[in-house]
Amino acid sequence: MDTNEYLLNRLQTCSFYKLTIEDKDLLAKLCIEKKKKKKLTLGKFRKWSIDINSQERVKNAIKLNILRNQPIQFAFPFGGYKLWRFPTSPEVDWAEFFTIAYYLNYVSPIPQVYKPGMIFYFSSDDIIIERMDNVPTKDTDTYFASFNILLSEFRKYFPPNLKMEIKRVADFYPKEEFENELALLIEKIKQEQPSWEEKKKNSMLKTSELNIKWDGVQDWTKLSEKVKQAKIEMGPTYHDAYCALSRRRAFVRGEDKIVVFTTPIPNAIAIGTSKTSVTKFWTGFGVLEKEKGQFFDRILSFEQWKKVKDQPHEVMKTGLVPLKNFQEIWVYPQRFNFGNKI
Repeated sequence: MDTNEYLLNRLQTCSFYKLTIEDKDLLAKLCIEKKKKKKLTLGKFRKWSIDINSQERVKNAIKLNILRNQPIQFAFPFGGYKLWRFPTSPEVDWAEFFTIAYYLNYVSPIPQVYKPGMIFYFSSDDIIIERMDNVPTKDTDTYFASFNILLSEFRKYFPPNLKMEIKRVADFYPKEEFENELALLIEKIKQEQPSWEEKKKNSMLKTSELNIKWDGVQDWTKLSEKVKQAKIEMGPTYHDAYCALSRRRAFVRGEDKIVVFTTPIPNAIAIGTSKTSVTKFWTGFGVLEKEKGQFFDRILSFEQWKKVKDQPHEVMKTGLVPLKNFQEIWVYPQRFNFGNKI
């Protein structure tokens, strides 16, 4: 199988699941609710163990959707942009492709065992990005449009009872209501910040500095170091205030939703972004690794990308998806080992 055959196969087959003999035996013994809960918490996808509270949330969401005879619903909250430091920005790249394929593999058993099927929502937080990271709205609009085009390529091969969509939190709010609630939450978070654990604070400051585009909507390059630091420190405030917005929480954290994320967050299932990666796809860069004739999807963080971008690799022509970042793909002749920093 060559590179293009592998990628086409990922696109065409990731949303289909063939029931095994073991599955059929299990279905005969268990009620459908237990069957789906077992599939959703499979260790082959999870990168971390799932705690009791998260298990209960999954169980209750499944039960509620079944009682309503509606699709099992998933929500994945994410930034809604491509990190400006990558050459592929502002559009989606192979990181999004691999993640979508991986998540479709994860949920694909459900349509096979539950007639109403399932729906997977990517919940975009792009409304906060310009003020938090100085990234132009036109860039996040471009990202949103390209994400939809990529999804449309996958949808061509979906079974009829499987759906995957991207929603913008901005669409849940009248502008004035959004601004008023956010302002109140910012003041609340400022009062709470002195009690934050040092580990959380340092991690969020590092992320804020990585994401800020100093020459973005406004020219922040000439600001004093003191003012620049204040911009960095405001990032975590915006982030936590935004995440507490009531309509956002009602959608993402609704009792009928199973929350999925890359790394552990409260009451969610952490499954990474590919078999080898937990890097967030919107701040990652997708490549292929090849070993003994087999291909492996890899999503590189910005630091990882800097380390390996000049290492020997093939640039293979593809054109699988009608977007600029899918005309070629980097293929490395070995597996990477980043230790725990995946």
